[in-house]
Amino acid sequence: MSLLLLRAALLLTAVTLPLQAQDWPRFRGPNGSGLGKANLPEAITEKDFNWKIELPGPGHSSPVVAGGRIFLTCTPKGSTKRILVCLDAKDGKQVWQREYETAAFRLHSDNSLSASSPAADAERVYVSWMSPEGSGVAALDQKDGKELWKKELGPYISQHGPGASPVVVEDMVVLDFDQDGPKSFLLALDAKTGAERWRWEHEGGKHSSSTPCVFTPKSGGAQIVTISFAAGMSAVDAKTGKLAWQLPGLLPKRCVSSAFTTESGLVIAQCGEGRAESFVYAVRPDDAGKTAQKVYEVVRIGGYVPTPIVVGDLLFLWKENGLVSCLRAATNEQLWSERVEGPFYGSPVAVNGKLYNMTVRGDLIALVAGEKFQPPARIPLGEGSHATPAVAGGRMYLRTFSHLISVGK
Repeated sequence: MSLLLLRAALLLTAVTLPLQAQDWPRFRGPNGSGLGKANLPEAITEKDFNWKIELPGPGHSSPVVAGGRIFLTCTPKGSTKRILVCLDAKDGKQVWQREYETAAFRLHSDNSLSASSPAADAERVYVSWMSPEGSGVAALDQKDGKELWKKELGPYISQHGPGASPVVVEDMVVLDFDQDGPKSFLLALDAKTGAERWRWEHEGGKHSSSTPCVFTPKSGGAQIVTISFAAGMSAVDAKTGKLAWQLPGLLPKRCVSSAFTTESGLVIAQCGEGRAESFVYAVRPDDAGKTAQKVYEVVRIGGYVPTPIVVGDLLFLWKENGLVSCLRAATNEQLWSERVEGPFYGSPVAVNGKLYNMTVRGDLIALVAGEKFQPPARIPLGEGSHATPAVAGGRMYLRTFSHLISVGK
């Protein structure tokens, strides 16, 4: 194993509580990379579905997987409830569900009360909610859904409604509470007790729906990276919550997709508005994790909602309207840019050299993650989706609005 791959492996084991191999414990998998392994057929058809089950209600959240169980959130039609449901990954049978009542409030027409994905460690599953009436985070026992603790966070003000998801970092639960109004903050809670460890505050403005990621410099401890219009790209020390470095003003538009790190030490982030304007940035922190500088900027061809992905040395940008572009991750050299019929709100994941993403209309797209464009395969799922696939235990899990599908041996 190369030193670079060894460093990446140590990073993943250092920033989460112990998990079984190939778990998918947060939105878009370990540290938000979107990279997974599964035993998938070369060309997926409906005959390859292990199972397809109906959920307690529709939603946009993406599934997470830990210890052979799947967790996701739903909101029944005509209801303001948020349901956290636990399923057995082997057969899709429901193990338990937990309901939380939420006051009705205005959302963007493409948003959902169940937009935030859960997060998990080896023992607990964590769920968050944000609304003008009140917000919070709760921890539940994975075995039976018993609530272990709940932390109230106060009102959340946003034009479009919330979308950020919690993550587990070491022995903490971290949530980016970035809103339109004042007193936005990045919060770390003790995973076992819910006690507040630290809070990094900054001014709000054009709320962010991004989920944080972890960057570990060559010398120094883990840092939590968050992005927003108001604060730019910021990294805080995971232990203390103190600001380590910041690029204020880096992101001139709203942040909906999430930042992520690459094996070469870059942090990739994007922002945008509507379906036209988008800006993608590659940032390199220094070896000590005290400063960072912009390496390059990509204008227009990037997306707004789908999070980009790096596979090997290739960066793939996925736009809502279906424009997919391939660039050299290190140099910003564009290799190809082609249309893939969409639209898309989910983010791509990479499995066995292919990119998988689901269209809003309900097709699973399989696109070769290579230097040359190849026409993608398209598999109808029977229902639309805003979610991102999960990959764990050799299988891929596809969440449509009101169903969950298992594929892979």
